[in-house]
Amino acid sequence: MRPLPRSLLCLYIISVPVLSASDPDTPARAKLVLTSKENSVEPETEFFCSGKIHGYIRLPERAEGPHLLEGNWILPNGKLEASSRIRVDFPAPGRSTAYIWFGFPERGGLQNSLNPEADAERLQYPGTWRVEVRWDQRMIISSTFTVTCL
Repeated sequence: MRPLPRSLLCLYIISVPVLSASDPDTPARAKLVLTSKENSVEPETEFFCSGKIHGYIRLPERAEGPHLLEGNWILPNGKLEASSRIRVDFPAPGRSTAYIWFGFPERGGLQNSLNPEADAERLQYPGTWRVEVRWDQRMIISSTFTVTCL
């Protein structure tokens, strides 16, 4: 796993009430909302290659006790751009929401334009990315989104 000197990544848990499934025979699944706006519930599928991408995860059920939360952000070429792991410990009655985010590095060049020498890494960003979320080393949700750089 490579270090993240140019990119920012964070995971943490926040507490919100659990919504019950409408069909008791359907197993609950994690849900993920990706957005460019902090604390937004409006999902987005397209992002510009600057700022942050916020990911709000609704766990399938309340979780108590110690757990491991992981987030992997994967470039269009399949390479892992950023990864983070955090151990969490939830006291009763537990928690049901997790938050991850990815921060793009600051842009170089004049007027925030791309500079091929200074922004060689950023040239890999345009295209369809994938984010994978693991809970206790088990994949709970994966989603794709598009990144553009002008």
